[in-house]
Amino acid sequence: MHRAHLDRALGSHARVRPMPGPGRRLLLVASAILVVSQSACVPPLASPSGSELNPSLPATPGPSLAASASASLASTPTPVPTPVPSVDPAALELEAISCDGGVVLEWSASIAPDFHHYTALRSPVREIEPLYPPIAPAVDWGDTYATDRFVTSAVDASIIPSETRWFYRVMAYDVDGAVVGASPVRGAQLGEVDELGELQVEALDDGRTRIEWQPYAGFSRCFSSYRVLFGTGGSASTVLAVVSGQQTAEMETDALHPETAYVFRVQAVRVTTLGSFVVADSEVADYTVP
Repeated sequence: MHRAHLDRALGSHARVRPMPGPGRRLLLVASAILVVSQSACVPPLASPSGSELNPSLPATPGPSLAASASASLASTPTPVPTPVPSVDPAALELEAISCDGGVVLEWSASIAPDFHHYTALRSPVREIEPLYPPIAPAVDWGDTYATDRFVTSAVDASIIPSETRWFYRVMAYDVDGAVVGASPVRGAQLGEVDELGELQVEALDDGRTRIEWQPYAGFSRCFSSYRVLFGTGGSASTVLAVVSGQQTAEMETDALHPETAYVFRVQAVRVTTLGSFVVADSEVADYTVP
């Protein structure tokens, strides 16, 4: 009774009629095929864009991170290394120092591969030709020849001190006398030898002897040391001591013999590898040891 009532409510076309076993199975298979076909026709969902994930981003995507990095590298200027200036093997530096009693010459070492020796030239005029033998009025006064490239200082005390300004140039030559290096021309004067004043010589209570003098007041680059000289028979020619400090103006010694008469003098000197000269001299002092 209830089934008949349901059939009337739905209509005869909606009635559910059970199908026999094999037919029902065919219907289920056909339904499954239909579902798979419909699924294949539905397009996949698109991944959300950056603007959908973050509304603050622009809707149009910008360049990729790799492209941005490449553009940044391309826009960075390539550093240009600073060029290192080449050294001229023929160039020598020279300094001529005016001193009491002489001139000091100091120059840079030659780097010429065929270097053999140095020679300094002196002239009363500024123009000094580099050729050797020197072209007058330039001369080689004979105190500057050196075959060691690291011997780079010499002196000129070969002429009488005066107000004349002399000019100097140091040359480097190969074994055949060809020029391989030359300095600029520098000028300097030879001044009069300075004075260290009177010597004071006295005996001390312990048997030693003290010697005092005035310190050299000239240019420090003209000073190397003091030489304390002594001797008998009226001549002070033997070195008793060498004192290096320019402001040191005394010494004590126990090397003298009792009851012996000595002569003393002190000289301030400037010394280089190729020569030396006296820049200041004291008076001579006579002294007899008690």
